[in-house]
Amino acid sequence: MSVNPSPQARARTVSAAGGATLFWMQEGQGPRVLLVHGGTGTGAHDWEYVREPLRRNHRLLICDLRGHGQSDDPSALLGLRQIGDDTEVLLEAAGGCDAIVAFSIGATAMLALLARRPDLTRAFVSIAGSVRGDPEQVPRIVSGPWPQELIALRHEHATDPEHWRRLRAAMATSWSEHHLSEAELAGIDVPTLVVSGDRDRVEPLRTALSLFETLPRAELFVLPGCGHFVPRERPVALAAAVEAFLRRVLR
Repeated sequence: MSVNPSPQARARTVSAAGGATLFWMQEGQGPRVLLVHGGTGTGAHDWEYVREPLRRNHRLLICDLRGHGQSDDPSALLGLRQIGDDTEVLLEAAGGCDAIVAFSIGATAMLALLARRPDLTRAFVSIAGSVRGDPEQVPRIVSGPWPQELIALRHEHATDPEHWRRLRAAMATSWSEHHLSEAELAGIDVPTLVVSGDRDRVEPLRTALSLFETLPRAELFVLPGCGHFVPRERPVALAAAVEAFLRRVLR
Protein backbone atom coordinates (compact mmCIF):
# COMPACT_ATOMS: atom_id res chain seq x y z
CA MET A 1 0.00 0.00 0.00
CA SER A 2 1.24 3.51 -0.75
CA VAL A 3 -0.34 6.95 -0.57
CA ASN A 4 0.34 9.37 -3.39
CA PRO A 5 1.34 12.97 -2.64
CA SER A 6 -1.15 15.72 -3.37
CA PRO A 7 -0.89 17.53 -6.73
CA GLN A 8 0.31 20.64 -4.85
CA ALA A 9 3.23 18.84 -3.15
CA ARG A 10 6.81 19.53 -4.19
CA ALA A 11 9.24 16.70 -3.52
CA ARG A 12 12.66 17.47 -2.01
CA THR A 13 15.62 15.49 -0.70
CA VAL A 14 18.46 16.32 1.68
CA SER A 15 21.65 14.42 2.54
CA ALA A 16 22.16 13.27 6.13
CA ALA A 17 24.53 11.22 8.30
CA GLY A 18 25.67 7.79 7.15
CA GLY A 19 25.10 8.58 3.49
CA ALA A 20 21.32 8.76 3.91
CA THR A 21 19.06 10.65 1.53
CA LEU A 22 15.99 11.98 3.31
CA PHE A 23 12.79 12.62 1.38
CA TRP A 24 10.37 15.40 2.23
CA MET A 25 7.49 17.24 0.59
CA GLN A 26 6.33 20.82 0.82
CA GLU A 27 2.77 21.97 0.17
CA GLY A 28 0.46 24.83 1.09
CA GLN A 29 1.12 28.43 2.06
CA GLY A 30 1.59 30.16 5.40
CA PRO A 31 3.63 29.44 8.54
CA ARG A 32 5.90 26.41 8.11
CA VAL A 33 4.68 23.29 9.94
CA LEU A 34 6.81 20.13 10.03
CA LEU A 35 4.84 16.87 10.22
CA VAL A 36 6.75 13.90 11.70
CA HIS A 37 5.18 10.45 11.35
CA GLY A 38 5.31 7.36 13.56
CA GLY A 39 7.38 4.17 13.45
CA THR A 40 7.03 2.00 10.30
CA GLY A 41 4.68 4.61 8.84
CA THR A 42 5.35 7.26 6.21
CA GLY A 43 4.62 10.96 5.97
CA ALA A 44 2.04 10.41 3.26
CA HIS A 45 0.27 7.59 5.10
CA ASP A 46 0.19 8.84 8.68
CA TRP A 47 -0.91 12.36 7.72
CA GLU A 48 -3.15 11.40 4.80
CA TYR A 49 -6.38 12.74 6.32
CA VAL A 50 -4.88 15.70 8.19
CA ARG A 51 -2.92 17.31 5.36
CA GLU A 52 -5.76 18.79 3.37
CA PRO A 53 -7.27 20.91 6.16
CA LEU A 54 -3.89 21.98 7.56
CA ARG A 55 -2.38 23.06 4.24
CA ARG A 56 -5.14 25.63 3.71
CA ASN A 57 -3.40 28.00 6.12
CA HIS A 58 0.08 26.49 6.53
CA ARG A 59 3.10 25.48 4.50
CA LEU A 60 3.47 21.82 5.39
CA LEU A 61 6.84 20.08 5.45
CA ILE A 62 6.08 16.34 5.36
CA CYS A 63 9.07 14.06 5.84
CA ASP A 64 9.82 10.35 5.71
CA LEU A 65 12.03 9.20 8.60
CA ARG A 66 15.25 7.46 7.54
CA GLY A 67 14.58 3.90 6.43
CA HIS A 68 10.91 4.73 5.95
CA GLY A 69 9.01 5.50 2.76
CA GLN A 70 11.29 7.19 0.25
CA SER A 71 14.12 7.91 2.72
CA ASP A 72 16.96 5.40 2.88
CA ASP A 73 19.28 4.44 5.74
CA PRO A 74 22.32 2.73 4.19
CA SER A 75 24.31 2.72 7.45
CA ALA A 76 21.39 1.52 9.62
CA LEU A 77 21.54 4.51 11.98
CA LEU A 78 17.81 4.69 12.69
CA GLY A 79 17.10 5.70 16.29
CA LEU A 80 15.57 8.50 18.34
CA ARG A 81 18.73 10.61 18.53
CA GLN A 82 19.36 10.20 14.81
CA ILE A 83 15.80 11.25 13.99
CA GLY A 84 16.47 14.42 15.95
CA ASP A 85 19.74 15.03 14.13
CA ASP A 86 18.01 14.41 10.78
CA THR A 87 15.30 16.89 11.71
CA GLU A 88 17.88 19.58 12.34
CA VAL A 89 19.41 18.91 8.90
CA LEU A 90 16.01 18.99 7.21
CA LEU A 91 14.97 22.22 8.91
CA GLU A 92 18.22 23.89 7.93
CA ALA A 93 17.53 22.95 4.30
CA ALA A 94 13.90 24.09 4.56
CA GLY A 95 14.67 27.43 6.18
CA GLY A 96 13.35 26.48 9.60
CA CYS A 97 9.79 25.99 10.80
CA ASP A 98 7.20 27.72 12.95
CA ALA A 99 5.68 24.55 14.41
CA ILE A 100 6.32 20.82 14.68
CA VAL A 101 3.46 18.33 14.76
CA ALA A 102 4.62 14.81 15.56
CA PHE A 103 3.03 11.41 16.19
CA SER A 104 4.04 8.40 18.30
CA ILE A 105 7.78 7.60 18.01
CA GLY A 106 8.11 10.79 15.95
CA ALA A 107 6.69 12.78 18.87
CA THR A 108 9.02 10.99 21.26
CA ALA A 109 12.02 11.88 19.11
CA MET A 110 10.87 15.49 18.88
CA LEU A 111 10.47 15.74 22.65
CA ALA A 112 14.07 14.57 23.03
CA LEU A 113 15.23 16.99 20.34
CA LEU A 114 13.41 19.99 21.80
CA ALA A 115 14.77 19.18 25.25
CA ARG A 116 18.19 20.12 23.84
CA ARG A 117 17.09 22.53 21.09
CA PRO A 118 13.89 24.35 22.18
CA ASP A 119 14.84 27.18 19.83
CA LEU A 120 14.04 25.09 16.75
CA THR A 121 10.34 25.95 16.70
CA ARG A 122 7.75 28.37 18.02
CA ALA A 123 5.12 25.72 18.77
CA PHE A 124 4.87 21.95 19.21
CA VAL A 125 2.08 19.38 19.00
CA SER A 126 2.90 16.03 20.63
CA ILE A 127 0.50 13.22 19.67
CA ALA A 128 0.98 10.05 21.74
CA GLY A 129 4.58 10.91 22.58
CA SER A 130 6.58 9.02 25.20
CA VAL A 131 8.54 10.34 28.19
CA ARG A 132 10.48 7.17 28.98
CA GLY A 133 11.08 3.77 27.45
CA ASP A 134 11.00 0.36 29.09
CA PRO A 135 13.58 -2.31 28.11
CA GLU A 136 11.29 -5.04 29.42
CA GLN A 137 8.69 -4.13 26.79
CA VAL A 138 11.01 -4.56 23.79
CA PRO A 139 10.41 -8.32 23.27
CA ARG A 140 6.66 -7.78 23.34
CA ILE A 141 6.86 -4.88 20.88
CA VAL A 142 9.15 -6.75 18.49
CA SER A 143 7.21 -10.04 18.51
CA GLY A 144 3.69 -8.77 19.05
CA PRO A 145 0.99 -8.04 16.46
CA TRP A 146 1.32 -5.02 14.17
CA PRO A 147 -1.35 -3.10 12.22
CA GLN A 148 -1.87 -4.64 8.79
CA GLU A 149 -2.01 -1.24 7.12
CA LEU A 150 1.53 -0.52 8.35
CA ILE A 151 2.80 -3.94 7.31
CA ALA A 152 1.44 -3.31 3.81
CA LEU A 153 3.14 0.07 3.37
CA ARG A 154 5.82 0.31 0.70
CA HIS A 155 9.29 1.49 1.73
CA GLU A 156 11.16 2.39 -1.44
CA HIS A 157 14.61 1.19 -0.36
CA ALA A 158 13.49 -2.02 1.32
CA THR A 159 15.13 -5.18 0.06
CA ASP A 160 12.34 -7.53 1.16
CA PRO A 161 8.77 -7.46 2.51
CA GLU A 162 10.01 -7.95 6.08
CA HIS A 163 11.70 -4.53 6.15
CA TRP A 164 9.05 -3.21 8.53
CA ARG A 165 10.20 -5.73 11.14
CA ARG A 166 13.70 -4.27 11.11
CA LEU A 167 12.29 -0.77 11.45
CA ARG A 168 10.13 -1.84 14.38
CA ALA A 169 13.05 -3.56 16.14
CA ALA A 170 15.38 -0.58 15.67
CA MET A 171 12.79 1.84 16.99
CA ALA A 172 11.85 -0.34 19.96
CA THR A 173 15.49 -0.77 20.98
CA SER A 174 16.17 2.95 20.73
CA TRP A 175 12.95 3.78 22.62
CA SER A 176 13.98 1.44 25.46
CA GLU A 177 16.92 3.76 26.23
CA HIS A 178 14.79 6.91 26.14
CA HIS A 179 14.20 8.87 29.33
CA LEU A 180 13.46 12.54 29.78
CA SER A 181 13.76 14.02 33.25
CA GLU A 182 11.40 16.63 34.63
CA ALA A 183 14.20 19.17 34.33
CA GLU A 184 14.68 18.36 30.65
CA LEU A 185 10.96 18.61 29.97
CA ALA A 186 10.79 21.90 31.86
CA GLY A 187 13.32 23.26 29.38
CA ILE A 188 10.89 22.83 26.47
CA ASP A 189 9.61 26.36 26.91
CA VAL A 190 7.44 26.59 23.79
CA PRO A 191 3.65 26.43 23.55
CA THR A 192 2.81 22.72 23.34
CA LEU A 193 -0.44 20.92 22.61
CA VAL A 194 -0.37 17.45 24.17
CA VAL A 195 -2.77 15.11 22.35
CA SER A 196 -3.93 11.66 23.41
CA GLY A 197 -6.73 9.19 22.79
CA ASP A 198 -8.23 8.05 26.06
CA ARG A 199 -8.14 4.42 24.85
CA ASP A 200 -4.52 4.47 23.71
CA ARG A 201 -2.97 1.15 24.79
CA VAL A 202 0.45 1.91 23.24
CA GLU A 203 1.13 5.16 25.12
CA PRO A 204 -1.58 5.51 27.76
CA LEU A 205 -3.35 8.70 28.71
CA ARG A 206 -1.35 9.01 31.93
CA THR A 207 1.73 9.86 29.84
CA ALA A 208 -0.10 12.78 28.25
CA LEU A 209 -1.28 13.93 31.67
CA SER A 210 2.30 13.81 32.96
CA LEU A 211 3.52 15.85 29.99
CA PHE A 212 0.73 18.36 30.49
CA GLU A 213 1.67 18.79 34.14
CA THR A 214 5.43 19.07 33.49
CA LEU A 215 5.85 21.08 30.29
CA PRO A 216 5.85 24.79 31.20
CA ARG A 217 3.47 25.98 28.46
CA ALA A 218 1.32 22.94 27.77
CA GLU A 219 -2.31 22.49 26.81
CA LEU A 220 -4.09 19.12 26.82
CA PHE A 221 -6.45 17.72 24.17
CA VAL A 222 -7.96 14.28 24.86
CA LEU A 223 -10.08 12.45 22.29
CA PRO A 224 -12.70 10.22 23.93
CA GLY A 225 -13.07 6.75 22.46
CA CYS A 226 -9.86 7.07 20.46
CA GLY A 227 -6.89 4.73 20.40
CA HIS A 228 -3.24 5.31 19.51
CA PHE A 229 -3.45 6.20 15.82
CA VAL A 230 -5.08 9.59 16.33
CA PRO A 231 -4.22 11.09 12.88
CA ARG A 232 -6.12 8.32 11.10
CA GLU A 233 -8.77 7.48 13.70
CA ARG A 234 -9.92 11.05 14.41
CA PRO A 235 -8.39 13.29 11.71
CA VAL A 236 -11.17 15.88 11.60
CA ALA A 237 -11.11 16.56 15.33
CA LEU A 238 -7.31 16.50 15.39
CA ALA A 239 -6.95 18.91 12.47
CA ALA A 240 -9.44 21.32 14.02
CA ALA A 241 -7.65 21.28 17.37
CA VAL A 242 -4.22 21.74 15.78
CA GLU A 243 -5.48 24.52 13.52
CA ALA A 244 -7.04 26.41 16.45
CA PHE A 245 -3.90 25.96 18.58
CA LEU A 246 -1.52 27.14 15.85
CA ARG A 247 -3.70 30.08 14.90
CA ARG A 248 -3.65 31.24 18.51
CA VAL A 249 0.03 30.71 19.37
CA LEU A 250 1.55 31.73 16.02
CA ARG A 251 -0.46 34.90 15.40
